Amino acid sequence: MTQFISLWRDFEKCLKIAPLPILSLIIYMGLRSSTIDPRGLGMFNGVFHPAYFGWYDLVLGYSILISLFLGRIKIDGEDLFFILMILSIIVISWTNIREPSHDFLVASIVFFLRFSLTFILGKSLVYSLGIKTSESILIVLFAILALSSLFVFQLQLGINNRLFAAAMTSASFSQVSVIVALIAYLRKNNWLLFISVLFTLLTFSRFSLLFLGVLIIVYHRKLISWTVLRNVVLIVGLSAIIIFGLLKFGGEGYEAVFASRFSSEEFSSLSGRTYIWSNAVEILQSGRIPLLGVGFHTTPSLIKEISLEFFNEYEGTMKAVPHFHSIFIEYGFGLGILSFFIFFYLFKRVWQTFYYSCYPSFFIFAFFVLSQSCDYTFYPPKEIIIWSLMLGMAEGQWRYNSRGVNENNIAS
Repeated sequence: MTQFISLWRDFEKCLKIAPLPILSLIIYMGLRSSTIDPRGLGMFNGVFHPAYFGWYDLVLGYSILISLFLGRIKIDGEDLFFILMILSIIVISWTNIREPSHDFLVASIVFFLRFSLTFILGKSLVYSLGIKTSESILIVLFAILALSSLFVFQLQLGINNRLFAAAMTSASFSQVSVIVALIAYLRKNNWLLFISVLFTLLTFSRFSLLFLGVLIIVYHRKLISWTVLRNVVLIVGLSAIIIFGLLKFGGEGYEAVFASRFSSEEFSSLSGRTYIWSNAVEILQSGRIPLLGVGFHTTPSLIKEISLEFFNEYEGTMKAVPHFHSIFIEYGFGLGILSFFIFFYLFKRVWQTFYYSCYPSFFIFAFFVLSQSCDYTFYPPKEIIIWSLMLGMAEGQWRYNSRGVNENNIAS
């Protein structure tokens, strides 16, 4: 109970620093699926990744800009250079767009602004309050997503027995749950750890669970093997109890989910990813990818050309694959050789935060690279907002640590 009271006090400090952006984030994470995508078209239109721009973007965007104008949020020269570099790479990739349109340009700008403004917000909050205090925002947002997942689950019970938050997929919700679980593990908040691991398990995202275990082992790399084994056994034991309970009392719906998630065919093909990636290799070998890429977020046009589809087990129909299930393929095809700068930044931060034991920044950067390499979710509205916030927080902590500034000395 004491930990949750402390968490709430930290959240109140964050509200005092930037009330409008934080309240806007709460509204954003609470949005229903029908609000973001009222027509139910999913995330594939055969040309580019749609942005689903709405009033919620205006509310969040203007609240961040107002806070910047009032000096509550700060942006430095390093931020400006980084953001302008990303924008330049995106604009250069437009030279090879196959089907240019006004809608595509608007979508690209929306994606860019969602990332850059929220990234600045996350970094600035860490600069003002420190990483531990600013983590409270992420935990509150996770709580909102978790509550929405229970509401969606009640509506979907018997149709889809995997948890997912409103307007998010099971994979993307599991990624947020894992980051919160890693933070809870780092801060020794056992109740939060239990809740976040429970929600991660109920998404049945195998990659998220695997990477959670890997990162915990990496975190304990300098400790004796018994400590590592004890913690791994505790998490595996908790998982086993939950799985047993679902199989015993969950009914046929969960039996079907477990049969699917643990089938040898699913494992051998990585749930169809090997098929998708082999098609991506064929596209690359065909010479259809220009040196500067086919255009930011236009990979659906390539998918449409080769009629790449998968069987939707819940709807019982064949549906087009919305993306290549890897950020490296998506950005490599979309941005071409210039995507190297983005990948270089990510891998550099993973190594730097690992080498200097900068936590939780290492958890965030490393899990982002691992998860997005297998479950590309860095493009729908909620996903890009919350990932940009987390990446901004990770960048803020790294910059302070690299400059030798003690977190206790960070003042608002």
